[in-house]
Amino acid sequence: MTKTAYYPPEYRKKEFNCAHCKVFAHQTWISNLCGELVNVMTLNLPYNPSEELLPSDLFAASKCTHCNKWSIWIEESLVYPAQITVEDPNDDMPDEVKKLYRESAQVLSISPRAAAALLRLGLQIFLGAVGGDGKNINDDIKKIVALGVEPETQRALDILRVFGNSGAHPGEIKLDEDPDLVHKMYGLMNYVTDRLITQENQINELFEGLPEGIKDQIESRDSKNKNKEKLQ
Repeated sequence: MTKTAYYPPEYRKKEFNCAHCKVFAHQTWISNLCGELVNVMTLNLPYNPSEELLPSDLFAASKCTHCNKWSIWIEESLVYPAQITVEDPNDDMPDEVKKLYRESAQVLSISPRAAAALLRLGLQIFLGAVGGDGKNINDDIKKIVALGVEPETQRALDILRVFGNSGAHPGEIKLDEDPDLVHKMYGLMNYVTDRLITQENQINELFEGLPEGIKDQIESRDSKNKNKEKLQ
């Protein structure tokens, strides 16, 4: 399954996924401390991007060309809408993990470390839902690897573990100095959900749709193989 790339809102970028509609779209920027910005936004007066004033690092706004909604930026940080600036959680993510995922996204712009710590808790619960005990993240990753996962999924889980630990405890990785690392954690959470839940569900659903006779043949074959392995 091909995953659509997500580009979070970024100050002065011409294109990104809108914080309102989530669609990747062109953004029109305006910055003015003298009143024109307020007039454009509240009175819906015409605004020509070619007449844009010099950028201001204090107060700016971007308008999405897809949904026509404004986002407000103060000192290069997005303050409205502040709730979610990351991709939506995978539909198959466990509900409790989704809740922590969204809670983390709400505090991301304020404290990347706090956001990472919440994702770490979400990862712990997630691992408990896919074969682990939900207690020790490192031990659970070891158990899941023993069940058989591709190396990329194992690495994604370990990246989430290490970044999450850096959010919960002081470490070598300074998340406050590089918030983009935390942004990547959301994509990795969706990635491991897709690999360990979504794809497994899809395969099981397709298998259950096979004719009963064919499923019986497969199960009989596998049962014989297991008996041979026991005798060796």
